[in-house]
Amino acid sequence: MSAPAAGVRRPLSPAQAGVWYAQRLDPANPVFHMGGYLDILGPADPDLLRATVAALVAEDETTRLRFTEADGVPQQYFAAEADFTPHLYDVSGDPDPAAAAMRAMRADLESPPDLEHGPLFTHLLFRLGDEHFIWYHRVHHLVHDGYSASIQRRRAAEIYTALATGGDPGTPYGSYAVLLDEQAAYAGSAAQRRDRAYWSRLMEGAEPPVGPAGSATPATPADAATHGPSPDGTVPQGPPAGIVRDVSEVDRSLRDALVGFAERARVTWQQALLAVAVLHRALWAGGSDVLLGLPVPGRVTPGSHRTPGMAANTVPLRCGIDPRESCEDLAARVAAQSLRAQWHQRYADTDLLRDLGWPVRGRSRFGPVVNIVPLDERTTFAGLPAVSHLLSTGGTADDLTLSVTYGDGGGLRFDVTLDAAQAGSVDLAAYRKSFVQLLSSVVTGPPGRTVAELDVLDAEERVLVVERWNDTAAPPEHRSVPAVFAAQVTRTPDATALIDGDRHLTYQDLDTRANQLAHHLTATGTRRGDIIGVLLE
Repeated sequence: MSAPAAGVRRPLSPAQAGVWYAQRLDPANPVFHMGGYLDILGPADPDLLRATVAALVAEDETTRLRFTEADGVPQQYFAAEADFTPHLYDVSGDPDPAAAAMRAMRADLESPPDLEHGPLFTHLLFRLGDEHFIWYHRVHHLVHDGYSASIQRRRAAEIYTALATGGDPGTPYGSYAVLLDEQAAYAGSAAQRRDRAYWSRLMEGAEPPVGPAGSATPATPADAATHGPSPDGTVPQGPPAGIVRDVSEVDRSLRDALVGFAERARVTWQQALLAVAVLHRALWAGGSDVLLGLPVPGRVTPGSHRTPGMAANTVPLRCGIDPRESCEDLAARVAAQSLRAQWHQRYADTDLLRDLGWPVRGRSRFGPVVNIVPLDERTTFAGLPAVSHLLSTGGTADDLTLSVTYGDGGGLRFDVTLDAAQAGSVDLAAYRKSFVQLLSSVVTGPPGRTVAELDVLDAEERVLVVERWNDTAAPPEHRSVPAVFAAQVTRTPDATALIDGDRHLTYQDLDTRANQLAHHLTATGTRRGDIIGVLLE
């Protein structure tokens, strides 16, 4: 296949457009850098590593992408062939080679992007010792999505193995230009109309989701510029540019129990985990009509599944909860629903929101996002094991996001993330703890147990709720409500205290307003013991 012509301008995809506008609002912000690294354990050949990276860059048409504007409309085009030479940095003589490599990777992740001149990617190779190498890759979210990272890992392993053994290097990357052609052909097609009809039927009667704190998520500056940037199908985790997160791991035994439950329910363990997320949302937020955001690759043809680029989308996962249903039956229903979503995954979420007449709030779409990152435990470089580590999936997280990857100990790693502007609206540690407890209850319980029979409290919480909170012999606290509130203001002055529509008041704001009202009432002659009327709509 011939390389795409340089200089020919093309429109951005729906997934790219939101990232473009959000980045333009804050040009130096590195939050849209995606990055991670592979730990290659064993006597790798450094020359073959460099040759592998060079071959990847040569195959990947997105390395040539550049972006510009014409009359205020963003466009993309292919520049000349990328002139990139991978370098190997030997940090083996450093007192702490791993820390030295990490400092270099973090510094690169935090560098400001240059959308118009590029390049929008880099690769760094580090030698930590004779039998320990690191391959680091960073790319802007305009160029790649999270799905691209899994394609790249597999392709790199194929190329290195072929170079080392003289074997078949396998099928090269697909063409990003062809992927753009497919996206253009989809617009206005019969396939798009079918997808629209499916999502309209599925979402009939659904209510716009509330934000992570239980009310509407406030609008962001990007809304005015773009009517809300399109999502990217990945889980935000990266540089400290407005994201807070809680990270934890569960051990291999719980993951094995999850696999066993999935076999009983005749679903994959990823689908079983998605069912737990649906159930957890119902218990956390209340209600029986659950709505979650489901990241999808946005690719449907065989060639596009081998093509790195930015094509991902986020679609709604809507599922009702019946307390009388067995956990296995719930998992089967969620699995079927998620598969149907895959069949209609190209319909842009911004188009669906417009069809529904729902407000677009920053990067929030259909409620909390559950992203089970594509994983491959068997990545090897000519037999040498390579362990993947995610540093940043690039983006913001207006709504709550749960990302699942493999943990270092063979279990599962859970990342619960939230935009820093929403920090304080959700106790992320409590959210994660309750999720893991529910997961354990679902997968370790007896077969056929119903949703209503699940134990959602761990031992510590059960003591708190059943015993301590019901201990009528406990001495009362002799503190007034104003005193308790004043103590809370001192502890968390910047945490959200009240939400009214799109308005948020911190504890400090509320305290200031209450004092202002008190002074006003005193000035008008109000005295202790007077009755004050309060008008509520």
